[in-house]
Amino acid sequence: MSQSPKGLNKAQQEAVAYTDGPLLIVAGAGTGKTTVITQKIAHLVNTKGVEPGRILALTFTEKAASEMQERAEEMLESTFLDAHISTFHAFCQGLLESYGIHIGIPSRCKLFTETECWLMLHNNLYELELDYFRPLGNPTKHIHDFLNHFSKCKDELISPQSYLEYAESLTLDNDAELQEDKTRITELANLYHKYNQLLLDAGAMDFGDLIYYTVKLLKERPAVAKQIRQRFTHILVDEFQDVNYAQYELVKELAQHAQLTVVGDDDQSIYAFRGANVANILRFKDEYTDAKEIVLTENYRSGQQILDCAYQLIQNNNPERLESKLNINKKLIGTADDTASVSHLHFNSLHEEVSGVVEKIKEIKAMDSEASWDDFAILVRANSHADQFMDELERYGVPYEFLSASGLHRQAIVLDALHCLKILKNNLDSLALYRILKFECLEFPTEELHKMTQLLQKKPHSYYEALQDKSLLELSGETQAKADRLLQQIREHTKLAAFSKPSIVLLSFFEAIGYLSQLTHAVESGDQEAITQIFHLRQLFDYLETYEKAVPEARVENFLEYHNSLLEAGDEGALYQPSDTPESVNILTIHKSKGLEFKYVFMVNMVEDRFPARRKGGGLSVPDALLHEPNNEVDAHYQEERRLCYVGITRAKKGLWFSSSLDYGGARAKKPSRFLVEVGFTGQIPQKRSHAVLVREKVTKETTKKEDDFYTIPHSFSFSQIKTYETCPYKYKLAHVLELPSRGSGTSSFGQTLHNTLQEFYGRIQELNRTEQSTLFEPGALQDVPKNIVAPVFSELIEMYERNWIDDWYKGKRQHDEFYKKGKEILKIFYEVEDGNWTIPVELESRFKIKIGGNAITGRIDRVDKHADGTLEIIDYKTGKTKEKLEAGDKEQLLLYHIAAESSEPYRSHGSPGLLTFYYLNDNIKMSFSGNEKQIHRLKEKLEATIEKIKEKQFKPTPNKFVCGFCDFKEICEYRKL
Repeated sequence: MSQSPKGLNKAQQEAVAYTDGPLLIVAGAGTGKTTVITQKIAHLVNTKGVEPGRILALTFTEKAASEMQERAEEMLESTFLDAHISTFHAFCQGLLESYGIHIGIPSRCKLFTETECWLMLHNNLYELELDYFRPLGNPTKHIHDFLNHFSKCKDELISPQSYLEYAESLTLDNDAELQEDKTRITELANLYHKYNQLLLDAGAMDFGDLIYYTVKLLKERPAVAKQIRQRFTHILVDEFQDVNYAQYELVKELAQHAQLTVVGDDDQSIYAFRGANVANILRFKDEYTDAKEIVLTENYRSGQQILDCAYQLIQNNNPERLESKLNINKKLIGTADDTASVSHLHFNSLHEEVSGVVEKIKEIKAMDSEASWDDFAILVRANSHADQFMDELERYGVPYEFLSASGLHRQAIVLDALHCLKILKNNLDSLALYRILKFECLEFPTEELHKMTQLLQKKPHSYYEALQDKSLLELSGETQAKADRLLQQIREHTKLAAFSKPSIVLLSFFEAIGYLSQLTHAVESGDQEAITQIFHLRQLFDYLETYEKAVPEARVENFLEYHNSLLEAGDEGALYQPSDTPESVNILTIHKSKGLEFKYVFMVNMVEDRFPARRKGGGLSVPDALLHEPNNEVDAHYQEERRLCYVGITRAKKGLWFSSSLDYGGARAKKPSRFLVEVGFTGQIPQKRSHAVLVREKVTKETTKKEDDFYTIPHSFSFSQIKTYETCPYKYKLAHVLELPSRGSGTSSFGQTLHNTLQEFYGRIQELNRTEQSTLFEPGALQDVPKNIVAPVFSELIEMYERNWIDDWYKGKRQHDEFYKKGKEILKIFYEVEDGNWTIPVELESRFKIKIGGNAITGRIDRVDKHADGTLEIIDYKTGKTKEKLEAGDKEQLLLYHIAAESSEPYRSHGSPGLLTFYYLNDNIKMSFSGNEKQIHRLKEKLEATIEKIKEKQFKPTPNKFVCGFCDFKEICEYRKL
């Protein structure tokens, strides 16, 4: 057994070791809360002997959950990595898939993204019978407001029925204002009801439903709730200050018999706009009267002067803080050796403030020989406040990066892609074609493009028409040849756009014109901007694929219409950031900075109405009578803004600068922020500025990092990824490190179709023969195995096939039809052979995560059957050519599954692995074998060796004609051999 965790301070050790009841850990900024949570999980498993599967840890973002998972796995001594570390929403989705049937939710209920919800309302807009909220001119104007309002209702566990009842209960008393209120509230209540009905009719839920229906399940189905609660002995909740009412109730329901640990800091509750309510952490001790509280105050990030500044500020939120309510001391004590400074720079104008901040950054960089550009952050209150600072940094030649939470639609590569789609929708769109002609990959001469532009200003021709008419522009022979090749690709892809999905069309067009090849080559040459562009490109394809899932008949034309509607509604597109970036000054909103730290921080525009921001009116507020925690909106607003300022201050390690100015373009001079006054900066005199013309400096954007330092190696590995590496390390890099979008194939679409069909078919067999609903966590054991197993009839199997059919990547209608027919033939033979001999799988498409040689290996097993002797048969479907004989390399995939079934849940509760079977669907042939210790040992050694090469970033290409001929990246790879 391992000893008590080392390297922790006294309070951290106490928090890790305490297991005698509910625990509130008040973890101030920079006090190591993630370390405490992960150490506590490891302590429970390694020292207390708690099974990982009986631990549940909940947090808010996939990033936070992944980080917690990775750090916990490094400390776990077991190879059994199934502690449930998850976001609230992912956890609830899993519960509802298993138990939702008990409250009328089908196990295969779809989860609608915000995009799909928007489309659903958009497509049913005229059935909503709007009167009070009827938009003038722009029919889609209020859709985002409606969705935000419905989300708030679900955050408060307000049912459509209770909303309607409240609206009906309102009295008028012949008051015109009350009449208007009742009209508005009644229409909102009806809209909420109709919105939920549209979701139910579509067999779908939105994200708010995941929490809402899980709480409903736990409150209304005691027997099911008992099963779920019994599974967990320890529950940990991170960032507890950010829970909304629904999430608080969820935790209460889950933790009735478990040891509950919540970790949070009321002073860092900054997400009220997402439904978080700081009152939830404030009331924790009221409801858990026996809870122990442990306060973490040793700060490992900032100098003491910075911490004192933050503490002086946040005192102004008393008495509505835990420090006052619990009579505890939350003053942070710095452990950093460096001395710290806090300063205020005040200027006459915004222009002077911007240039003054940039000059100060350059001055510090020159003085601190150890500082890199990455050590600097400019924190803004709103995205729009960043523009001037970006312009000034660009003017000085200082590398920067704007880490925004939104703005995907404004990224250069996304605009390139959208203009490509536009030209395929309308060949006469000259603006679109002009942008395309400027693509670096086309090498269209700038002087000839300029000459062409001047000429066409005087003639009524589009760029497309002019390029077709060789006599009109008199281009050089080489340039005309380039134009002809581009026009040919536009014609071909215009035809493709008529019947293919936008993602397929865009990828094909990018490949055909050399755009992806040029981008990939730039990455290989160490172009850091190209790495960022690829990151944005991945997000664009995520955006396209989300739309395509919502609209089965998605085409370029209807996608562009949808995209334009989003732009009109003010949607800038969600934007997430890579974990590592080229060395640069970081510009980001204070919300985005949470969880980060920088050596030097500049908090800018510190004036009233900018920070604190003006309280926003508008929107659709939920009636106070329906809220569980109504509050004074004005006081709550400035308290939240003050907490946001506290978060910004505590990002700084060594130096903190506030900046402000008198003039931001309005008629009146701006007042310094009240937060400056609260920390002691009063009566500041504007900085004297020189009137010398600032000359743009030529700064070489050098970096101490190597090009491949910007590649993030995955933290876990799958068998297919490892096989990709063995085939060609460079292909692995493109697919799993850079994550370039890649072509599919008709074969892969067909294989996935059959997999999905058989998963649904055997899932239906489980449902038809199960006497008690299985749980998400316990083995799907049957109470009594039926003697005569009931299976869907053949026609139902074909319906499933048609429903699961994937239309993408076939080479024309002929291949499509041949595969479609072949699939029905395969399923007919399958059904005839298996009919009367059906099995009820104990697991279907079940995921695992195990540790081999310190590396996390993930995977998914198609099917697990249990035989009469108690052994398990692990089955993997294959749609390729049947092997005449299984060689050693062929067996590795199933041997890995054998290791997973032997060491992790839920498999080992079912039995021990016996037969390992490849089921070749084409010929309806099963090839089975049993794994032995020698094979398993050899596989583990091989996996460890391969993963070590990946971690060392050994991505040398290994081209050969056979491999390259079937590679997804053959169109863009400069090393290919065909």
